[in-house]
Amino acid sequence: MLEVLSSAQRSQRFDAKKSGNMDRRRNLGLAAGCLWLVLVSITFADWSLFVVRSIGASILLAAISLIAAVLIVVSVAMLRTVYHLRDETPPRPSEARRLGRAFGLIAGMEGLVITGVTLACVFWHHTAFIVPLDLTIVGLHFLPLAKLFSVPRYYITGCLFCIVPIATMLLVPRDQRIGNALSWIVLPSVGCAMVAFGTAWAGLREVNQFIHSSRMAPS
Repeated sequence: MLEVLSSAQRSQRFDAKKSGNMDRRRNLGLAAGCLWLVLVSITFADWSLFVVRSIGASILLAAISLIAAVLIVVSVAMLRTVYHLRDETPPRPSEARRLGRAFGLIAGMEGLVITGVTLACVFWHHTAFIVPLDLTIVGLHFLPLAKLFSVPRYYITGCLFCIVPIATMLLVPRDQRIGNALSWIVLPSVGCAMVAFGTAWAGLREVNQFIHSSRMAPS
């Protein structure tokens, strides 16, 4: 009986190792994506809170900066760990090129639309719309990425990135301020940063599970 259990455990570990090796590139991408998401989100959130210039905003700024710092450190550590794991699967250059082209197309379209919307807002003197509309576009770009990289939680991230700024525009007067900053800048920036942190945490948790499975499997 013990021999059967031991054999089953070895088989499970071998399967985990095999699956983990196949997912090494994916997990590198996940960790890198988490790092980028946190860096960009905290930049805009911190800037908007800094402009507010109030005690409450300063406390919130310090809190989310601390959270971001932890996520950044963990992201870098996991990137290094996954990078140094041995990948026994054969390279698939055609698949890598396909993903690269698709991602480049999505990111390029996102950049073009954001640039066009921003310029239109400036031209028509509706600059208050820039941040919420740009964040909505960022949210929309997560939807095709969810399918491309097989990360279902990106659907939730994309929807929330759209809901937060749209709800702000619908429920908060355009000229309302929080301290010295427009509410339409602060609320979407901070709200979407919280969504980004949650997405990054879930992604890093998945990467950590992959690392654990790879280490417990026989080499």
